[in-house]
Amino acid sequence: MEVVERLHSRAVLVRLNAFILSYFGWIGFGILYGYLGRWSRDLTPEFLKLPLTSREFVLSLLNFTKSIPPLYVTLKLVYYLGFAGSIAIIVAYLLVYLGDIRTSDELLARYLIAYTVAGGIYLLFHIYSPHYVYQIPGYSMENTLLTRQEFVLPSLHNAFAAINIITAWKYRRRLGGKLLIAVNTLIPFATLLLAHHWIYDIVTGFVLGTAVSELTDGWIARIPEKLYGLEVRSLRLVTMVNLIAALIVFLIAINPVRWIMLVRGILGQP
Repeated sequence: MEVVERLHSRAVLVRLNAFILSYFGWIGFGILYGYLGRWSRDLTPEFLKLPLTSREFVLSLLNFTKSIPPLYVTLKLVYYLGFAGSIAIIVAYLLVYLGDIRTSDELLARYLIAYTVAGGIYLLFHIYSPHYVYQIPGYSMENTLLTRQEFVLPSLHNAFAAINIITAWKYRRRLGGKLLIAVNTLIPFATLLLAHHWIYDIVTGFVLGTAVSELTDGWIARIPEKLYGLEVRSLRLVTMVNLIAALIVFLIAINPVRWIMLVRGILGQP
């Protein structure tokens, strides 16, 4: 019953929309990067001179993981829970289930700063992912609405995993907190062992996540008074529209070719 009541709370609905809009903002940046990224310097050739970046090392980790089917399936599920999925779960837990406004504000601030720092770095320079560099079969080499092959170092996936772990740590004695921490702890292993990221991406991602978490400790969102003047019914409608839009974008992004073909089939196009 408390959860239902929170979905009628202006404070909860406003923050829920803020998280969704920040997600759309990152998607927008990814689209713009197709143009702005032309001035980003590709450091991949220099990067590959570092230890632990060889094709043999990457494939040895991937083949080892595939040799243990339960491990491979588990890490695949964790990875494809994904960037958006990990955000959605912790926001639902903190904001809707627990109604913890203060911690949700800290989480939002951490996400926004991480987006900004990582985006700034990607505009300056970029490195391509292991599976892209070595053209490993079975991986998509295309950019999607959720990510690009250049968005590698620092790894936002791992930065958000660190942020989620630190943010959920206060609830580590609760079952929900334990599950959040466990799943996010597996993310760096999934991204490394499945050849989505280099080990350096994971380290820099966790450094970024830890740094912004320290910086935003005790941060409180300043919500404009006008938003509190909106009717709850209007806020709920806006929230529903944003959630549906976010879900559609996510479904398209996880397999763009399949969904484009599906839409064309519905429209009767070849």
